Amino acid sequence: MPSASIRNRKLKTVRTPSGKSKIIIKKKKTNKHICAISKKPLSGMPHGKRVFEVLRMSKTQRRPENPLSSMLSSKVRDDVYLQAVMLKYNLITKDDVDYRYKKYIDMIYNKIE
Repeated sequence: MPSASIRNRKLKTVRTPSGKSKIIIKKKKTNKHICAISKKPLSGMPHGKRVFEVLRMSKTQRRPENPLSSMLSSKVRDDVYLQAVMLKYNLITKDDVDYRYKKYIDMIYNKIE
């Protein structure tokens, strides 16, 4: 049985100038990264490039430096920060926090303590 890398490749038939048909393998490109909650594309993350091009970039070019910016969109991240601060100053309780944000709020809450 062929390996997974061979089974998943995309093949394209091309006609050469001599008139013969030849099969070539299409190169894979990176997709847009999406927000874990809102499913919107993330800004600041590279997409539409081949894997080796992304790996050649520096670390700061591959992903933003802000906490949670490589996982959440900006609007969702603002909501998470706001709820984490409100939780720290006892304006809300853990039961009032949106269930989808709970994991991310815990990450931020541990950093601001």
